[in-house]
Amino acid sequence: MTQSEYGAGRGAASHSQTGRTADARESAPATFFDGSYFSVDAEGIPQPTGESKEPRIKDHSVPQWRYAYNATLVVLDAIMPLIASAMMFLFNRANYNYLLHNHDYPVSNLVVFLVLTCVSWLVSLAAMHCYERHLMGEGYTLYSKIISAGFVYFIILCTAAYLFKIDFPRSMNVLVPVLTTLFTLVERWCMRMALHRNRRKGEYNYPTILVGSPEGIHAAITRLRKSTGIGYKPIAVCPVALDSVDDGGPTAAQHLVSVPFTPRDEAEARLRVLAMNSHLPQTAKRLGASTVLIADVLTRESETMRTLSLAVESMGIELAFTTSVADLGGSLLHLRNDPTMPVLTARLPQYSQTTRVIKRIFDIVMSSIALIVSSPVMLWVAFKVKQEDGGPVFYSQQRVGIYGKPFTMYKFRSMRTDADEIKARLAKENGMENRFIFKLKEDPRVTKIGKFIRKTSLDEFPQFFNVLKGDMSLVGPRPPLPEEVARYGTLYSTRLLVKPGITGPWQVSGRSDLTKEQSEFADVSYIQTWSITGDIALLCKTVMAVLRGTGSY
Repeated sequence: MTQSEYGAGRGAASHSQTGRTADARESAPATFFDGSYFSVDAEGIPQPTGESKEPRIKDHSVPQWRYAYNATLVVLDAIMPLIASAMMFLFNRANYNYLLHNHDYPVSNLVVFLVLTCVSWLVSLAAMHCYERHLMGEGYTLYSKIISAGFVYFIILCTAAYLFKIDFPRSMNVLVPVLTTLFTLVERWCMRMALHRNRRKGEYNYPTILVGSPEGIHAAITRLRKSTGIGYKPIAVCPVALDSVDDGGPTAAQHLVSVPFTPRDEAEARLRVLAMNSHLPQTAKRLGASTVLIADVLTRESETMRTLSLAVESMGIELAFTTSVADLGGSLLHLRNDPTMPVLTARLPQYSQTTRVIKRIFDIVMSSIALIVSSPVMLWVAFKVKQEDGGPVFYSQQRVGIYGKPFTMYKFRSMRTDADEIKARLAKENGMENRFIFKLKEDPRVTKIGKFIRKTSLDEFPQFFNVLKGDMSLVGPRPPLPEEVARYGTLYSTRLLVKPGITGPWQVSGRSDLTKEQSEFADVSYIQTWSITGDIALLCKTVMAVLRGTGSY
């Protein structure tokens, strides 16, 4: 499929239908709207309306598999509270008998309780948006919302029992929500893994049209092939280049021109090539696309982007952006629709004072418990470190904390006493001078006991003292060195807006096995989307990461 099949010639036909002249087109190059929003055929060709009605377009934006998948989720989610209740009855027969023989309504309290638990849990999950389009395939975000739903579930059960004066055992009101949340986490993990397996086979994906420069489209296709779990399957491309921008600042119209697209392989050669004009949304609809993904070139403030957004979303098609286009990830967006000045506001709720106070209290309580529980293990590690070479037990180092404030971080020493002196030589020998995170799989500086405590993360335990002092948090980005901070870019410097953590997205996503770009992406994503329940989910994932030992050396 060549560019000429969907190029400017099609747009010219559209202009003639609306009475625009060739001279006018030359003096005012087209942006997105090229004269009409006429219906287009399956090949993307505008169809004159005349006196006939436009053909009805079938809604392809929600694929059939999603209905079946969501229905399965609802059924399984409803079963989880029943399993939790059954376990409670198994271990405490008295609760079962009590509910069975008490009748606040024409049916026994047992029936009322079971119905209420199922309905309340489904309502709680829906309230936390756990059935939304892309959340079903997410990991961290999904688990965070399920934990939040568990709190809502507990409140609903207690409130319903009080308002309707239903006599439920208190243990059931407390433990059933806890067990239901745990079982649902496992159930959703299994469903998520099944979804990802299907997507690796090319199934259960959202047909997607990619818009951007040829280079940006190629890069997006490469990323989508590697990240099959995201669920976007390219079916067409719309290659464009920026011709000019109207005078008027960043919100002015961008004049875009179609450019050739040269496929790099057979799979890309099968993709349709579309033109950037006002026919794109209906073309996407007819091709069965669920998503239009903007790779680059278009700016989110421009008039062209706003027009494209309205045109695409009015078709029921999702408009998505890569991080090079949209920079409001994790924000709550709100349209203040004042007639004189409509304003779109963005807010990151996790940076409110209330949330920060809750996070600090959580850090104090959990780090205190961790220090008490782990004290025997820490004493054993201290003895083994001292016994091996007679050097100091602890290793202290200057790190950079929140807002760039330096602090002293403590760890159990896992390296030779001269480790810092030979670091520069080893970095040069391994070509890692420019890496923010310098670690080697076979590092000659690591001691025998050091290999063990690194693999098991026992060397990090003294950092609970840093958390108790307030220099660090339990969850956050890895605490950076001053020389690392000196090389931060503008976006990556946002990691200094939160306290560094003992664990975080880097630790649970592969640690030292991650590339520089992957490490930075993990940290910036956390800055944009962290929450208290999300931190709890990361702590749970940390346990699994430590047991697997992935990337720890």
